[in-house]
Amino acid sequence: MTKHDDAKSEAAAKIIPLRPTAKTKLDTTTVKMLKIADEIDHVILRHVEAGDIDLKELAGLLSHRLGSLVKHLENKEALVDVCVDVLKKQAAVDE
Repeated sequence: MTKHDDAKSEAAAKIIPLRPTAKTKLDTTTVKMLKIADEIDHVILRHVEAGDIDLKELAGLLSHRLGSLVKHLENKEALVDVCVDVLKKQAAVDE
C-alpha cells in the first residue's frame, strides 16, 4: 500500500460513516457533521420538492462548492479520490 493509498483510506474512514449504529457512541465532530449534513439536506430537499431547480444544475452547483472547499485543503489528491468513490457508490455508477 502506498502513502497515497494510506491517506485515501484514512480520509475515507473519517468521511463515510456518518450515521451511527445502535452501539456507536458519537463523538463531538460526528455530531456536528450530522447536523451540517441534515441542514444541507433540508436546503436541497426544499428546492427539489419545490421543483425550482434542475437536478443536474443542483449537482453542478454542489460540485462547484465542493471543489472550492477542496482547493484549500492539504492532501487534496487523496480526498478527491475518496469523493469520486463516494459519488460513484451513491449514484450507483459502475467503473
